Amino acid sequence: MELFQLAEDAILDVDAIWLYLLEREGVEMADRIVAEIFKAFYRLAEMPGIGHRRADLTSQSVLFYRIFSYLIIYQPGSVPSTIIGVLHGKRNVARLLRQRL
Repeated sequence: MELFQLAEDAILDVDAIWLYLLEREGVEMADRIVAEIFKAFYRLAEMPGIGHRRADLTSQSVLFYRIFSYLIIYQPGSVPSTIIGVLHGKRNVARLLRQRL
């Protein structure tokens, strides 16, 4: 059984993060950061409900979990855990979530 699943947007987010880091920091850093993001996915699946709500970003029933400068947005209580997105905190997260949710 899968512990978590990535929404299509989340897959695109992780790919974009890796490519951005590859260009700016190199392959080792890109691999390291994305590996830590995936560790966080497993952590969220093992401990559903960790994270916090962000009423300033969305009224939807999602939780946010921070890893480095990124926000992992996921649906608590979904089985397997559904990762909606992985967005840098400096992006317009509220606007992007309106498009996704």
